[in-house]
Amino acid sequence: MDLERMIVASKNLVRTGWMQKGIPPAIGETVADHSFEAAVIAYYLARKLGEKGINVNPDHAAVLALFHDAGESVLGDLPKWTTERINKKDAEKEAFDEFGFGKELFVEFKEQKTIESKIAKISDRLSTYLQSERYMKQGYEVKEIAESYLPEIENMISDYPITLIKDFIENVIRSKAFKE
Repeated sequence: MDLERMIVASKNLVRTGWMQKGIPPAIGETVADHSFEAAVIAYYLARKLGEKGINVNPDHAAVLALFHDAGESVLGDLPKWTTERINKKDAEKEAFDEFGFGKELFVEFKEQKTIESKIAKISDRLSTYLQSERYMKQGYEVKEIAESYLPEIENMISDYPITLIKDFIENVIRSKAFKE
């Protein structure tokens, strides 16, 4: 798969979970939209941790978040029901083999052994949560998605060093932090 095909697929692939909840494709968040937002959040959170004295690379955290769903440009955006029943990780690894680059980023994100990968993952979850809040404000019934992400986010913010920015992340959840 060439680079342009991967990029175009990500820009055009509306995330399946939203459509399953009735979000029209015309306003549906794409994989590229989501990955961009997650990357910006990851960069911001990593900088916040850096301000607390944690040795973290904001650029790397952002790149991990940017590539975390790139495999979906080959596989499609698999809904949660499917990913609970198949080994999505192996399929996504194969997708990265097809790209010829980025597999190490995907593996690092999935293994969750580095602070940057942990930041990228919580940023992924925060992005989805924030998008669900936006859709709910527009009257769409996506509360189930929002509520399914909160326990995972709460679990992640209890781990060091993420716990150092727990208050900030809780403000993000309350949609206040980015309005400072």
